[in-house]
Amino acid sequence: MFRVVLATLLSATVLLPVANAKQVTISGSTSVSRIMEVIADEFNATHDSSYIAVQGIGSTAGITLVDKGVSEIGMSSRYLNEGEYSEQLTVLTIAYDGLGVVVNHANKVEDISRKQLFDIYKGNITNWKQLGGDDLPIAVVTRELSSGSRSSFESLLGLTRVINKHQVSDINPTNLVVSSNSMVKTIVNHNPQAIGFISDGSVDNTVKELMFEGITASQENIRDKKYQLSRPFIIFYKTDTISKDGKEFIQFLKSERANELILQYGYIPAKN
Repeated sequence: MFRVVLATLLSATVLLPVANAKQVTISGSTSVSRIMEVIADEFNATHDSSYIAVQGIGSTAGITLVDKGVSEIGMSSRYLNEGEYSEQLTVLTIAYDGLGVVVNHANKVEDISRKQLFDIYKGNITNWKQLGGDDLPIAVVTRELSSGSRSSFESLLGLTRVINKHQVSDINPTNLVVSSNSMVKTIVNHNPQAIGFISDGSVDNTVKELMFEGITASQENIRDKKYQLSRPFIIFYKTDTISKDGKEFIQFLKSERANELILQYGYIPAKN
């Protein structure tokens, strides 16, 4: 799968969307890509000599593509681990986001505790009746292993274990795995038994967001760290090889206008 993505990106770099414009490719987290596309569109509208192309392919894939020199800038919705970070990289936090726990609108449950959510993803709680809901089996939805959202979710809830000095997922292997926030929403919207997690900025009226430990995932609660399922949106690039156009876009990411867009789309701007 990754070879296909890599080949696609390599071939795409020769097709510049704007004639004579220098393309800067940004690859990584599908969660970060939602706001990055908005910021890139505004930047592109006023910069004829360069074009920012955003590829939402997962945090881990973005880290790999920057390392290989295929993408100039990477996006991640989790912190880089020790094996991924190097002194060659500059890493910047651009925003903070909550992970929203979502269910179908027909679900009677309104709030979920840390232990309950842990037990659902471990497979210890299997029926909504155990949480005060209807007597229905729980259909548990998660993200693919390369997802920064999944990595953050599992780390925040302690749903990991160490094997051969590597931290790995420790959720129930029968959980349904999907590849994007939109796919989680689609399944939850059509299945009254489903539960999943998505970027809080992607929550809309197609799903119902639960409180976590009695706290809503509002911008204020995420900013004040009251909502405990939150994670960073970061970008990273090789310090010595970033292009002039790449540097210019990074400066735009730090601007007041970029912060306004981040806030407008439901995220918390970071102070850069």
